[in-house]
Amino acid sequence: PPVATACGEAELAKYYQSIIDACSIPVVVQDASSYMGRPLSLDLYRRLLDEYGPQRVLFKPEASPIGPRLSALHEATGHQAQVFEGTGGVALVDSHRRGIAGTMPGADLIVAIVRIWRALKDGDERRIYQLYGPTVALLSLQNSLDSFLAIEKYLLLKQGIFRNRIVRGPVGYTLDDHTAREVDRLWDVLQMTLREVQ
Repeated sequence: PPVATACGEAELAKYYQSIIDACSIPVVVQDASSYMGRPLSLDLYRRLLDEYGPQRVLFKPEASPIGPRLSALHEATGHQAQVFEGTGGVALVDSHRRGIAGTMPGADLIVAIVRIWRALKDGDERRIYQLYGPTVALLSLQNSLDSFLAIEKYLLLKQGIFRNRIVRGPVGYTLDDHTAREVDRLWDVLQMTLREVQ
């Protein structure tokens, strides 16, 4: 949603309708409550779904508490909405149990997220939590957009995907040496877990 102006419900509806009308591909409506200051209403979700259908409009709610909001969205839309987990994987297990269609994590931990998703699909509780623990420990350090970007780029550099870890400013968070060492330790634990848990 727009971040420069606090829009009312009618303006938000027009904003999303104009985007959906302007393209032929599905559109993911991201809640992004942390940027907006308030969550999108269930009425807005239902209105967009009723107008465009579940193949044209999908949802990525991020308002807290995420679990109950996911369930409320499913109930409000008669379980027709295709909903994606939007916490980077932190709430993946609970969200999967509530019927999400997928997840949209950052790229830094994608290998672990895919493995957790497969364990969830297989119903392998032991494997789920073996993989989920070290993944969430890393994600817990990414508790703001700025820290997420700094740590994600740091991990992508470690994996040889990025050539540097520069985060374009202005930023409200800089990865310090202590946190970088903790990221390194947790990364090693995650790598060991990924090797051990098949």
